Amino acid sequence: MDTRAVEGFVAVAERLHFGQAATELHLSQPALSGRIAALEREVGARLLDRNRRQVALTEAGRTFLPLARAMLEAARTGVTLARRAVTGEAGRLRLGFTVIAGFTELPRRVQEFRRRHPDVVLELTEVDSPSVERALAEGRIDLGVLHPPVSGPRLAVADWRSEPLLLALPDGHPLLAQERLTFADLAGEPWLVGPRVIGPVIYDRLIAGFSRAGVRPEIVQEVYPMPVLVSLVAAGAGVGFVTAGIASAGRPGVAYRPVVDAPDLPVAAAWLGDRPIPTAVRFLETCGIRTDDP
Repeated sequence: MDTRAVEGFVAVAERLHFGQAATELHLSQPALSGRIAALEREVGARLLDRNRRQVALTEAGRTFLPLARAMLEAARTGVTLARRAVTGEAGRLRLGFTVIAGFTELPRRVQEFRRRHPDVVLELTEVDSPSVERALAEGRIDLGVLHPPVSGPRLAVADWRSEPLLLALPDGHPLLAQERLTFADLAGEPWLVGPRVIGPVIYDRLIAGFSRAGVRPEIVQEVYPMPVLVSLVAAGAGVGFVTAGIASAGRPGVAYRPVVDAPDLPVAAAWLGDRPIPTAVRFLETCGIRTDDP
């Protein structure tokens, strides 16, 4: 349906005067009459009764008028949102992130983004880092927060932050007598670790730390996700490394100690291709992450 014809009908219906409506729309009266006649043919009903003295709405016209107004408003809204989508002020953003990223400042940034950009529909998915990569590569999400390095050759990565690792110990453990530990201090402990297939970055960095200290860790159980590892530490099943963000969430029965030379876990944003979509650019700006996008 031609919105110009609908606009013409609404203008006449509100003024009940073809001349005034034509002037308002910067049209000649014959052109306006032609548009309304075409609209009536499309609707299949006469919308206006007109003669030389007066113009009046038919019953069909009175019924159609509020719908016509709504149609014009929807069209104006659609144009506005489409223009704002170009700049990332409206549209959709599918964000995937890891469990660990969920214990950083990410939730606060999500809230801030929602306040700044209420016309962006934000869809959130929490998965492991390799799954974030796959979802990006397959086009199922627009932006990912994960742990580099990434293996996908088509993925672009922007560094965001690093999460320190702390050793989680059950209350009463002898190592809690020390304020700071070394990898050598950890020999002979039963270890809880995340599966390498889920978190290859953190797994490899920790094994390298043990290796440099000449310690062979005794891994008693693979655990995922990391908050579950904290629960198992509280149950006395072993000890394990967790991020400072997860440690800050608190858990009765567990205490934490820093370990000298324990690696940080990098957290980064990633997207498919050279440039993130406009809504992703706006989210990255909210997180203080610079991109090459103007």
